[in-house]
Amino acid sequence: MALDLRRSNGHAARLEEDYAALANFGIRTIRESIGWRASTDAHGRLDLSAMLHTARCARRKGLQVIWTLHHYGLPPGVDFFAEDFADRFAGFCEAVATALRAEGEATPVYQPINEISFLSWAAGTTNLVHPYQPGSVEHAWELKCRLVRAAIAGCDALWSITPNARIVHTDPLIHVVGVSGDERAVREAAALTEQQYQAWDLLSGRLEPGLGGAPRYLDVMGINYYHSNQWAWPSEERLFWHLGDPRRQPLEVLLKDLWQRYQRPLFVAETGHVGMGRGPWLEHVAQAVLRCQAWDVPLQGVCLYPLIDRTDWEAPSRWHRSGLWDVTGNASAHPDRPARFARALHGPLALRLRQWQAHLPSPDIEAARTLVSHPAFPFFIHSTGPAMTTMIVFSHLRWDFVYQRPQQLLSRLAKRFSVVFVEEPVPNAERAALERLQPCVGVEVLRPHLTGSATGFHDEHIPELQAMLADYLRARALNDYWLWFYTPMAMPLAAGLQPGGVVYDCMDELAAFRHAPRQLLQRENALFKMADLVFTGGQSLYESKRGRHARVHCFPSSVDAAHFSKATDGGAHVAQAHIGRPRIGYCGVIDERVDLDLVDALSKAHADWEIVMVGPVVKIDPALLPQRVNIHWLGQQDYADLPALISGWDVCMMPFALNDATRYISPTKTLEYMAADKPVVSTPIRDVVTPYAGVVAIADSPSSFVAACEKALGRTPEERTQDAAARAIIVAGTSWDCTAAHMADLIEAEATCRPQAERETADQAPASTVSASLPNSAVA
Repeated sequence: MALDLRRSNGHAARLEEDYAALANFGIRTIRESIGWRASTDAHGRLDLSAMLHTARCARRKGLQVIWTLHHYGLPPGVDFFAEDFADRFAGFCEAVATALRAEGEATPVYQPINEISFLSWAAGTTNLVHPYQPGSVEHAWELKCRLVRAAIAGCDALWSITPNARIVHTDPLIHVVGVSGDERAVREAAALTEQQYQAWDLLSGRLEPGLGGAPRYLDVMGINYYHSNQWAWPSEERLFWHLGDPRRQPLEVLLKDLWQRYQRPLFVAETGHVGMGRGPWLEHVAQAVLRCQAWDVPLQGVCLYPLIDRTDWEAPSRWHRSGLWDVTGNASAHPDRPARFARALHGPLALRLRQWQAHLPSPDIEAARTLVSHPAFPFFIHSTGPAMTTMIVFSHLRWDFVYQRPQQLLSRLAKRFSVVFVEEPVPNAERAALERLQPCVGVEVLRPHLTGSATGFHDEHIPELQAMLADYLRARALNDYWLWFYTPMAMPLAAGLQPGGVVYDCMDELAAFRHAPRQLLQRENALFKMADLVFTGGQSLYESKRGRHARVHCFPSSVDAAHFSKATDGGAHVAQAHIGRPRIGYCGVIDERVDLDLVDALSKAHADWEIVMVGPVVKIDPALLPQRVNIHWLGQQDYADLPALISGWDVCMMPFALNDATRYISPTKTLEYMAADKPVVSTPIRDVVTPYAGVVAIADSPSSFVAACEKALGRTPEERTQDAAARAIIVAGTSWDCTAAHMADLIEAEATCRPQAERETADQAPASTVSASLPNSAVA
C-alpha cells in the first residue's frame, strides 16, 4: 500500500511529520511530484533543493519514492508544441537523475509524464488544464504524440545516468458502455474504451513506431482508477459503483485484461473516494487486488490519493473530504489573519487501511524495488479483538443530515457495539441497490435505493427491505444483535428477525410532525409491546410515554462541550465574512417548527441587526422564507464548522413556533449555544423553560423577543461574566459521553439479566410450549 503525497498547497511543509505518520501506518512507498514547473524559476533556472529535501526525509524514514517529473504545467518559455520540447524535458530528467544519484538513490523509480492520455485530452480538447488550447481530436492527438516523444527522450536521459532505474507510466483505466440496443453507441463506446491504450501503445512502439517507441519503455504500468472511471455513451451517465450498476466491469477484470494485453507489472497508482465512501471504496479496490493475485496478475500494490484532504480545482474553498487525514477549520475571513487549519485522521479509512495491510503485506524493500508479485491471500478480513454485539438501528433521518442526537449517541455507542445504521429508502431508483457508507469508526450506514416511489418506510418497500437486510445479515453471519428504532414506521422490518433485545429511542413526537404517516401511532403501539427499553429525548416526552411501558428512561439532549467550546476562540467563518454585526444566529433544521413570522419581525425591528439562519429547509416551501437584506439563509453547514459560525454571533436564538410539532421537543442547540458561551433567547418551549429559565432568556411574543435580544446585546462586562458562569455550570453537568455510557449500561444489564429470566421461564413451562413462551419482548 502506498500513498500519494501531492499537497494542495504546493510545498513540502511538515514533510518530516507526514513521513513519520506514514511510517506509523507501515507505508513503504510514496509518490511525490518533483514538478518541472515548480522546480524552475521565472528566469529558467533550475532549483532542485525541494526535491533533495524530500529525498533525504524519505530516506530517513525508510520510504521508497516514485518520482513524477512532469505533473501538469510548464516552466516559463517551454511549449508542448515547440520543436525543442522533448530535448528540454530530457535535459530536466538528466538533471534530476544526476542529483538523486548523488544522494545515493540506487534504484530510483521515475514517472516521466503523469497521465499522458488524460493530459492530451484535457489540454487538447477542453479548458481544464494548461496550456488551455482546446481545439479538436486531431489537436489532442498531436499533443499526445509530442508527450510520448518527450517521455521516451526522458526515459533515455534517466537511464543514461541510472541504467537500472524503473520507469512508471500512469493513465486512467476506463470502461465505457453504449446504450443498449443502439449499435452506433455501442461501437463508439468500444472505440472510446480502446483509446485509453493509445499512450501505452505509442510508448511500446505498437502504434506510430516512428516516434521511437519500443517495448523497453513500457516498464511498469500505473493505473489511475476512481469511481467515475466507468460511464455510458453517449449520455455520459456514470455507472455508480455504490449502487452495483450491472453495466460496470469489475476492476479485477479490467486489470486482468490490461495484463494480458501488455504482460507488464501493474500497480494501482492513484485511487480514493470522498466522504463516508472512503472506507467501502478501499475495501472494493482491495477485494479486486485479492482476485488479481488469485489469477496471478502481477499487481504490485495500491496507492491512495490524497494523504491529506484536497480542495476542489474550481472551488478552492470546498474540501473534498477525501484524504486519510481530513482538514478541519476554515480560511480566515480577514486578510491579516492566518488560516486556522488542523488535521484529523479519518477513522473509518484508517481502520480499513490497517485491516487490508494485514492481508496485503508489502514485500521487503528490495523486493518492492524489483516489483516482485505478492502471494495470494484469502478473500476475507480476520476479525480483530473480541466479538461485539451489533446494534441495528432504523432511522427516518439520514446520517449525513443535520448532526444531532442519533449521530452523537451512536458514534459513542460504537465503542461498545458494532452499529449498523439503516436509513429509510431512497425512492425512484433505476434499480434496487444497498449503498454502504462508513461515517466513523464502528458505524456502517446502509442506504437502500429502491424502485418504488413511496417515501419513508412505506409498506410498498417492506418486503424488499426485509430481503436486503436478510442478505446483509447472512453474508456477515450476524446473529448477535439488538434492534434500535428511531421511527416506529420501520417496526415491520423486525418480522423474521431474532434480536437479543429492542430499544426505542423516542427523540421526537413524530406523529405531531407535518406529513406524518397515518400508520405511525398504530406502529408505535406495537413497538412499545416489542421494546425492552424505551428512551425519551426530553422530560416532556418522558411524561407522555412513561405510562405506556415499564422501562422508560429520560435522556434529554446533551452536548459535546469540547466541540462547541471551540467557538470561544473568536475565529471567523468564511461563509459569514461578508455579514456585518451585530449578528443574531440560529442553527438547526428549518421546518414547520420555526416561527418564520418571528424571524421576519426581528429583522424589521432592527434593520441594523444581521439575522443569520443556518440549516436545511425541509417540509416547507423555500419561497415562504422571509427575504430581507439583513436575513441571511446559509443552508446546511458541516457540523465541524458550527463552532466557527457560532463564534461570530452576538446572540443565539431559538425562534420556535408554539404548535403540536414543538410541544415535546428538547432542542440540542440549547446546550450547544451555552457551550459556545453565547447568550440565548428562546420562545417558551417547555423543555427549555423548565430546566434553563434564568439562564436562557424566554420571550413569548415578537416584541419581547426583540427586547430580550436588545438586553443580551447591551449586557455590561459584569453581567457577561455572571451569565458565562451560569452557563458553564449547566454545561458541566451533562455530556453525550455520559448519556451514551448510561444507555449502554442499561442495554448490557438487560442483556445480562435476560438469559436468566428466559431460563426461569423455560423451567416453569411445559416442554412443548417453551418456544412460544419466549417472544422477543419476553422481559418487557
